[in-house]
Amino acid sequence: SKGTASEAGTGLGLVLCREFVEVNGGQIWLESELGIGTTFYFTLPVV
Repeated sequence: SKGTASEAGTGLGLVLCREFVEVNGGQIWLESELGIGTTFYFTLPVV
């Protein structure tokens, strides 16, 4: 799908982010409001 500036993408960005966060013991989630936008969050354990 196109980005907010109509740029092309492969759709792999969030998949890679999720894999990285989960492999490192973290969590990733989002909150979305129709007509307002979506915010993505992640946590990673302290080393």
